[in-house]
Amino acid sequence: MRYILYLTLFLLPCFASAQQRDGHFADYAAYDSFVTTAVTTRNFRDMVQVLGGRDEYSPEELTEAVTQLMSLFPMDFTHAAVIRAVDLGNGFRQEARVFWSQPQGQYFYYYAVLHQRDDALVVLTFSANTDIDRIMELF
Repeated sequence: MRYILYLTLFLLPCFASAQQRDGHFADYAAYDSFVTTAVTTRNFRDMVQVLGGRDEYSPEELTEAVTQLMSLFPMDFTHAAVIRAVDLGNGFRQEARVFWSQPQGQYFYYYAVLHQRDDALVVLTFSANTDIDRIMELF
């Protein structure tokens, strides 16, 4: 009996994480927390994979992109803000965020289209860039 209890306690977190689908969050607060934490700590690999880009890049391409971002941004970001959000209706929203550090003055821009469904907040698409114009032209 004790073995079954230990096995259940060990496997329960595995099943819970397996059920979590890329790009799906319980709600906006969970999404916001994930994006803010992933970007401010420069965890770009998890950001791309969890937001739904796991199948967009080969492991080599993702490693190369992460390496480039880490060299561009050698320190964690200290500030974050949503700089534009547009309600598209029917639970759809697009938003742009900026992350920066002072005094380095480096900026990282993030864009996403989201859909709030009854069961989850879904990231439909996302993009990141160091050029604000590339992000703002997506609106």
